[in-house]
Amino acid sequence: MGLAALGFRNLLIKLSIFFVMAALLAWALGGTLWPRAETADFPAVQFNGKSWFWRLSVGGRIKGQLHWQLMYINAEQSPQPFSDQLWAQVVELVAAPEGLYYAACDSLKSTAPWQITRIDQNNQADTIVTLPDRLAVERQLVRIRTGLPIESLEAIENERPIVLDPASSTASDN
Repeated sequence: MGLAALGFRNLLIKLSIFFVMAALLAWALGGTLWPRAETADFPAVQFNGKSWFWRLSVGGRIKGQLHWQLMYINAEQSPQPFSDQLWAQVVELVAAPEGLYYAACDSLKSTAPWQITRIDQNNQADTIVTLPDRLAVERQLVRIRTGLPIESLEAIENERPIVLDPASSTASDN
């Protein structure tokens, strides 16, 4: 029994030395033994006394995973996530007097629906509209920036052929 205990102790010591050396090597090469996401914070928008921004995370537990998360920061705090929701695609934040608007899609597929959400003065989020693609989202965010209301889905669908091919609509008008 004594030889078996000595053998296990020897194995435990060798494994410990191996992991310490592997951790030191990983640290020396600028990495870690455990995967962590690389993050980048995008330019912030001021709204309701807070700075709001998108944080892009790549990697981590799932290799190749890319996601966006809406974050905010007060003057004396560290960045906090607004919600647990992770997004695959986002567009720039728009601060307006009635709220902070953001648009996001939870899929990388070009056919996935986008949604525009407004955060009000009480930090309550409500989805304003679900849109078919990024083109419609960008057009509505421009309307918000200029002080115009978001169009109805019917108006967006009616204007879509004109936006996609202005030459055909001017030819049919003449």
